[in-house]
Amino acid sequence: MVLDPAHGGIDPGARGTGGIRESEVTLAFVAQIRRALESQGLQVVQTRTGNEDPSFDDRSAIANAQRGAVFVTVHISSTGLTGTARVYVNSDLPPLSNPAGLIPWDEAQAPFLQLSRKLGDTVQALLAQQFRGSPTSAQTAPVRQLRTTAAPAIAVEISSVAVEKHEDLDRMAPGVADAIARGVVAFKPSYVPAVAASAAPEPFAQPVSTPLAGVHP
Repeated sequence: MVLDPAHGGIDPGARGTGGIRESEVTLAFVAQIRRALESQGLQVVQTRTGNEDPSFDDRSAIANAQRGAVFVTVHISSTGLTGTARVYVNSDLPPLSNPAGLIPWDEAQAPFLQLSRKLGDTVQALLAQQFRGSPTSAQTAPVRQLRTTAAPAIAVEISSVAVEKHEDLDRMAPGVADAIARGVVAFKPSYVPAVAASAAPEPFAQPVSTPLAGVHP
């Protein structure tokens, strides 16, 4: 499992009128999600553990360096019905331009879209049970962070920084953590055998002067 607390460092993300900063809340949520995942026997890597701000590519590179990983990026919305949670998967990407060779960095998610949708729907259904008013299936969006991730990848967005008290968000953390942990556990059997059978992609290399990522499909 690769957990990505969104924002950080000089980028606080969304800000609430009560001084709530998205970057701080996502880090706190990820701490609870990590404990829930580890209690299920899953190994967890975080893209940041303090007030840093890794680039989008750095965050994706951490996920792409793992074999058989699942990636979850956590956000706190500035809008939306308070007390709800939404899961996003990346919008459809164009067909791979070179399916028999190297995969361009910006198309890394393309081979994993179907798996990402399955993971997203599984987690969203569990979130809907916990938080009334949440959708029952994952939504699609052109999420930049997901596009460059070579693994089943979802974005979980909680509403919202506009709450009056920080505690209103804190109370959601256990339910979000439980839904993500149970969703990942339910999803993993359908993913790991497929990875083993098809020989999982080699880790991506960080893009430098070329848009091609060093991995075979």
